[in-house]
Amino acid sequence: MLRPVTRPRTVRLASLVSASALLGLGACGPSTNPDEASTGEAPDPGGPLSELLVSEYALGTEAATAEVLQAKVDQFVPVVLEADLASLPEGEQEALAALIEAARLLDPVFDRQVWVDYPGHEARLEAAAQAEGAGELERLRLDYFQIMRGPWDRQDHFAPFAIDIAHPPGAGFYPPGLSAEDFRAYADAHPARRGELESLFTVVQRDPQAPAELVAVPYSQAFAQWLEPAAERMRAAAELTSNESLATFLRSRADAFASDDYYQSDKDWMDLDSRVEATIGPYETYEDELLGLKASFEAFVTVSDPDASKKLSVYKEWLPKMEQHLPVDDAVKTQRGAESPIRVVDLVFTSGDARKSVQTIAFNLPNDERVRKEKGAKKVMLRNAINAKFDAIMTPIAERVIVAEQLPMLSQDAFFNEVLFHELSHSLGPATVKQGDREIEVRVALGASYSPLEEGKADVMGAWNILYMIDEGLFPKDFREPLLVTYFAGLFRSVRFGVAEAHGKGAAFQINRFLEAKAATFDAETGKFTVDPAKLEQAIEALVRDVVMLQHAGDKGAVDSFLDTYAVVSPEMEQALGSLSGIPIDIRPVYPAAGETR
Repeated sequence: MLRPVTRPRTVRLASLVSASALLGLGACGPSTNPDEASTGEAPDPGGPLSELLVSEYALGTEAATAEVLQAKVDQFVPVVLEADLASLPEGEQEALAALIEAARLLDPVFDRQVWVDYPGHEARLEAAAQAEGAGELERLRLDYFQIMRGPWDRQDHFAPFAIDIAHPPGAGFYPPGLSAEDFRAYADAHPARRGELESLFTVVQRDPQAPAELVAVPYSQAFAQWLEPAAERMRAAAELTSNESLATFLRSRADAFASDDYYQSDKDWMDLDSRVEATIGPYETYEDELLGLKASFEAFVTVSDPDASKKLSVYKEWLPKMEQHLPVDDAVKTQRGAESPIRVVDLVFTSGDARKSVQTIAFNLPNDERVRKEKGAKKVMLRNAINAKFDAIMTPIAERVIVAEQLPMLSQDAFFNEVLFHELSHSLGPATVKQGDREIEVRVALGASYSPLEEGKADVMGAWNILYMIDEGLFPKDFREPLLVTYFAGLFRSVRFGVAEAHGKGAAFQINRFLEAKAATFDAETGKFTVDPAKLEQAIEALVRDVVMLQHAGDKGAVDSFLDTYAVVSPEMEQALGSLSGIPIDIRPVYPAAGETR
């Protein structure tokens, strides 16, 4: 059995700050104003979304009292995430500093993708918190706003806590009030413009001269004020690094920030072979709850562990066999590129979509099916974040929801490998579907329903594939029960994110299906679950089959019906979740290498 490597030796390097100063980039700690964190100056009006709008909304709700907000803030425990940077050559440390500054510039971009009036509303909350006579309530509103990245509670169905209006499902990607039906009708009536309107990399706005008309504004124009200097910093990092693969990626990604064509730079990212790794750009579509079309900007600045990565590389060779092992007809199975590298890395800094409420512990990119077909997808394991979450969150949750007799089965190895195989499983299953004479990605066919179904698929298929690896001798036979108990307990970590969130919704439908199949039973008196390993294996197989077939059909109505039935908080789940008070929902990362302190 391959085990997660132990925590590396860590250092706090002042050299990253000094390297940043040498570049003239201004190393600074986290600012309460993300717009100022990037450049040290207030933004000048420039592109269509650069204006600092003035919000006129209320700053809170009656329900969001200081006591309530303090409890919510306390659910996110500050954790210092460090990495071993001492062995990096000076040039790589300077490149890392430049990448941190590039990443900072994506925060104001993501803010506007969340909500067009984000900057103005945050400024009002800051002013209220700093005003003479301000109390804990004003401070807590601002604090929780910055954790949630907006005035709506992502852990509670986007309930407003620092505003008096409902969360817009289209976030900042579409005109206020535009419905999904209106968008589809407009796209159907303008087929020549469908591509630009549905593009991952455009903001849809109303034409100011003809408000009934929709226009697609490329990200490169809408966010030029921040993307252009971010590209400059990436090019600076490319000059500083001695690693050619990193330099190639940074230059091509900088070009993509201006062209909105990410195809080549996605391929260059797949070819990265460097201790310093950056994942930076528009990737996931979770924020677009209206149509699930628009990608949000994010950045992960990391350092890799080549030895740990090499130990896990054996699994990528099994991906084609995992696809063939899926419990569906051969006609449903997909052929993709088999390169699919696996990286074990430690986080140095995150920004944008990667730094909202619940923190990512692994990812599988790119999402472009053209690149996946050619080269597969890279699985990146964020080791220091995984270790932090197991210690601070996963273990205490299991102690409250799993019967004492099965607690010895809780395993950090199983947790790490379920995270790994979750990411591997994103590369498996249907990729495209037929709609009339068009072949489109499953993501487009299912719209906003795609993400929760896909996240749940990756969870359950990850467990299915580890069971397959046990059968094939890559894990010992006695790993079976630790896997099953840890996997089931881990679903409660995810469902606490809230069923308004894709991962939480995906976890909920798994738990409810397993309860329906008697694969786990709930004792209302103790509030704890007992896992039946044999029945859980059967239920895992059945759920993998059902989810793959839902994706293969590409029927959004059928997926919505499935989610409406199973992606809910059942009474058993509600009682179990009620027992988790005092356990953090997630970590709140602090990055000392980026100049941050608790």
